[in-house]
Amino acid sequence: LPYISQLSYTDRLLLLIGAALLCTVTFASFFLISGILVGSGLTDSTTKDPRLSPELRKMGLSDQELLLRGGGKRIVVGPHKLDSEENAVALDIIKILDCDGLQEEMEREWNTVLDAKRVAKEDSERWQKEEEQWNSNNRRRRLQMELDSVQDAMEFDMEQQEEESNGDMMDDFMGEPGEFGFGDFGGGSGYYEDNTQLTLTAHHLFCLAAEGITLPKSTTVEESDPSIHCDIDNFQTRESLLNLWSSARAQVSEDIIKKTLDLVTEHKETLRGHDVHMWYPKGDQGSEGMLRVLNSAFDGSLIYNFDSEPAEDGQHDDLYRFWDLPSQFVGENKLFVDVGSALGFTSMLMAYMYPRTTIVSIEPASPSWLIQNINFRCNLSEEQRSYVHPILAGVGTKHHDDNDSMMKMVWKPSMTTATRNWNIERDFDFAKDIELTVHLRTLRAILAEATPEDLPLGTPISVLNLDCEGCEYNLIPSMHETSFKSIRLILGRTNWGFIPLNKKPSSERAEDTHKRLCTHYNFAKRCKECCDFPTLPVRPRLQSTPEESITEEADMGFGDVEFEDQTDNSSIPSESTVADVAGSLCDGFGAWAEENNLHDVPDDYGWNEMSAYVRVGSR
Repeated sequence: LPYISQLSYTDRLLLLIGAALLCTVTFASFFLISGILVGSGLTDSTTKDPRLSPELRKMGLSDQELLLRGGGKRIVVGPHKLDSEENAVALDIIKILDCDGLQEEMEREWNTVLDAKRVAKEDSERWQKEEEQWNSNNRRRRLQMELDSVQDAMEFDMEQQEEESNGDMMDDFMGEPGEFGFGDFGGGSGYYEDNTQLTLTAHHLFCLAAEGITLPKSTTVEESDPSIHCDIDNFQTRESLLNLWSSARAQVSEDIIKKTLDLVTEHKETLRGHDVHMWYPKGDQGSEGMLRVLNSAFDGSLIYNFDSEPAEDGQHDDLYRFWDLPSQFVGENKLFVDVGSALGFTSMLMAYMYPRTTIVSIEPASPSWLIQNINFRCNLSEEQRSYVHPILAGVGTKHHDDNDSMMKMVWKPSMTTATRNWNIERDFDFAKDIELTVHLRTLRAILAEATPEDLPLGTPISVLNLDCEGCEYNLIPSMHETSFKSIRLILGRTNWGFIPLNKKPSSERAEDTHKRLCTHYNFAKRCKECCDFPTLPVRPRLQSTPEESITEEADMGFGDVEFEDQTDNSSIPSESTVADVAGSLCDGFGAWAEENNLHDVPDDYGWNEMSAYVRVGSR
């Protein structure tokens, strides 16, 4: 340093440059060594994303780049660590559903909810003060009126009558003290319901299962935290949801998955005494109607024969008797097939009421199939789910070796029980409704895939639920006569009278379908199509003693099943034909048949048309 003053200007400049280079090399070496230490996991990992392994950090990429590459995030749920396949599925959920963006959106909505709750609380306190003031003024007013009446004794009777009249009118307007709540000032008790609750959809459910989001917390002790009843903290439930995602991604398009999950929310319901939390779209009239039917006549409930049709005479017409099936139709090694299972409510009821019954739940609409799987996983135990086999497929017209065809259908979140190929075009809601291309398969192939290996080979269908918006015209004619007769009980209805003319199947196909189905009491009693066969023998209505009904069926030529406890076969039920069972239902059948072209459709061209719509003005 003493010699710096003796150096020339050029030497000083060179010295300065050398010092700068030395500092640059020093800092570069420091950062290089730090990076090596971080990549080797030798530094404190608390400042880095703990979900990235040291091996991955050796790649020299940033945390963000490693996460974007996939496979870098190691998800741990409590004491459990997801295996490699589940981890990959969880990462796919986070990516496809944009769980990071959902977290930000949910936090904004939660802040809005907190603001709405604060405003609601302030309004409630203000209204309460106004109520107290109103009641106080009312009490003073009544006291003054009583004092006035005492001072003027001569007009006491007249004033007394007037006061009673005014008091009644004021009571009618104001209500009794303490009854004047904020709902009376406007808005009603549900005025703030939508604004003071955080809406959690199935979108949130899957992000929670993938550890992609965290639900917000309440700011006060009085308020409960936002939550989902589906127990995703249970590792088995979480695993089943991850497996469902993997299955859905293999069978359903990404757009349909995201649109469906955004529409579906959780609802607290009951299934004949079983508390459940059903997932279905808000305002879904189909689900609400199905719940009415399944809970029909239970614990004081009304009797419903259809979703919006209470029984006029207070009697059930046998179309739906899932809660009262004879014991030999259900249980171990018995097969229940639900064709057109919608969101899985019927299959769930069967699982609750008849343990160990093998249930095959067939649904053609991918959104409904996805939702019913969520319902199964969030409400049924692992053992119960082992007997329920949901299949995404429609039942086609082909049989034997022809197992692949297609049909266009429309799924409506406002009516999830009515997925069909004969929709009014002008009723299509482009914002919510989804047009689907449905894969049609034979019932034989579906059952071969769905039934578990431990079910005895060739086990016949014990109960067939057939409520599938017209698919009966595909399924029933394609069944072998022996297979059809082996079905002990068929529930459901026919749809010929609802299908527009240019979408009807052929009259020949209809005749084959109706003639078979109408041998079952349920159909002969309720379906007008059965009146086309007035002398057709009908299986007897199920009796309280199951063996009697089965014996009568065998005696009438409907089966050869033997039971240990056989009863007297000499008596044939009085209601033995369609005419006997249907009764007044068949009044005016000729005009009905002509109006609905029951015998006039020559072919299946309209039925098989690759369109899900019936255009306005066409028949």
